[in-house]
Parts: sequence; C-alpha cells; structure tokens
Amino acid sequence: MTESKYTGSENILEVRGLTKRFGGLVAVDNVDMTVKKREIHSLIGPNGAGKTTTLSMINGTLNPSEGTILFDGEDISARSTDQVAKMGMGRTFQNIKLFSTLTVIENIMLGGFCNYTKGGLLRFLINFRESSRYEHEMREKAEALADFVGVYAMKDKVVSDLPYGRQKMTELGRALMLDPKLILLDEPAAGLNPTERAEFIDIMMKVYDGGTDLMLIEHNMDVVMNISNMITVLSFGRKIAEGAPKEIQKNPEVIKAYLGSEYKPVI
Repeated sequence: MTESKYTGSENILEVRGLTKRFGGLVAVDNVDMTVKKREIHSLIGPNGAGKTTTLSMINGTLNPSEGTILFDGEDISARSTDQVAKMGMGRTFQNIKLFSTLTVIENIMLGGFCNYTKGGLLRFLINFRESSRYEHEMREKAEALADFVGVYAMKDKVVSDLPYGRQKMTELGRALMLDPKLILLDEPAAGLNPTERAEFIDIMMKVYDGGTDLMLIEHNMDVVMNISNMITVLSFGRKIAEGAPKEIQKNPEVIKAYLGSEYKPVI
C-alpha cells in the first residue's frame, strides 16, 4: 500500500465539538471525530442523523455554529469552500452537482481551475497565452482522469445525456482534478446497480491506493463494512459510536438506532 505523500499532522482530519444549529434545530451536536491518514473512514447513521451537514461543515459549504475543524493540522473552521478545495479537499455529493449543459470533459476540467488560476481569475482571463497553456494542461489531465474513471469514450457528450452511474464517475473525476489529499464522498454507491457499484468501489480503492485518503457517507453496509478501517456513527446529530467495522456491527446502541435487530454481520 502506498504511504501518505503528505506531511503535517498524523491525522488528515480532526473535528472537535462540531455543532450546527438551524434556528432552534440542532442538526449536529458536539461531534468529535478523527480521520487518520491512510485509513478509509465512514460516517453512517439513519436518515436525518446529520451526516451530510457534517460533511458540508468540513468542506466549508456550511459554517459551523461551534467547534473546530483541522485539515492536515491546519484550522479550517472559518475557511470558505474554495479555500478548503485549494488546500486539497475534494467532494462528491449525494445529489450529483454537475453542470448539465457542459460536456464530461468540461465538467472534469472545472475541478482544476482553483489550481490553475493562482494569479487570480482576472489574470487568467486577460493573459491569453498563459490561459491557453493552462487550458491545454487542464484538458490533458482531465482526459487522463476521464480514462481513469471510465468515461473517456463519452468525454465530449453533455453530462445530462449520460446514465446516472457515468455521471457519478464524472463527479469523482472532477474531484480528482484537485490532486486532493482527502475526498469526501456522500453516498457514492447510492443509485448504482451492482455492476456499477463494484466498478465505483474498485476505482475508489485505486484512488486510495494512490495516496488519497477517503471519508464517505454510505447506507450500503456491504460497502461500508468491507472497505472501512474506522466507522463513526451518528444518530439525531450526536455521535453514538466509533470503532472498527467488527466492533460497530456488534454495538447494541448502533443496532438499535440504525442497523436493526435483523442485521447480519457481513465480516
């Protein structure tokens, strides 16, 4: 297995006392969690447990009401989404967020703009020679990633014309354009048929083996229990358990709140 190519803290992500309030509703309540480098960390729990809200605070889509978020040892609690992305955090979404009128390759290329416009967007727009070179480099990289995630043959198609599974692959390709240290994946296997799910998991593992750490939300327990090193469980916005898959599957509180008494351990 490839060792982490990153320096800094031994943890890629740490959250302490993470809380999000929407008016009188506490969606995430004082959650602590540590994601170590070179581990696949899953976040599970029933619908409405606060999982997606947690991811949205981590990548800067939402501002925490309270708490601290450290990414590779650096405090990002007040950072915006674009700032967090530039630091090397990618994300895919539960509801795919692609530009439906753009092609596959254009959508993937968009993931690299924060790395290719370091002099500012205005400079990128007015310096034709430099922007042309950057665009050429981005396209080459995007085409390589399109091949990696299995959408190269349809790279010039508008994404709205693609099957759902190929759209998910395209979104992953866009996240990889960042050269991320960590990718947050929100229900990556949802909506995929068994063949597509197996393919997506295979690509995720290749990404991980290449040195990128993964944190995912997933309801498919076969996926979670077989690829995760560590699992955090949320219920009603609170952390109720954390541990290795074998521990989580036997945890009475997790069985009661989420897995159910009929659940059969998969490992």
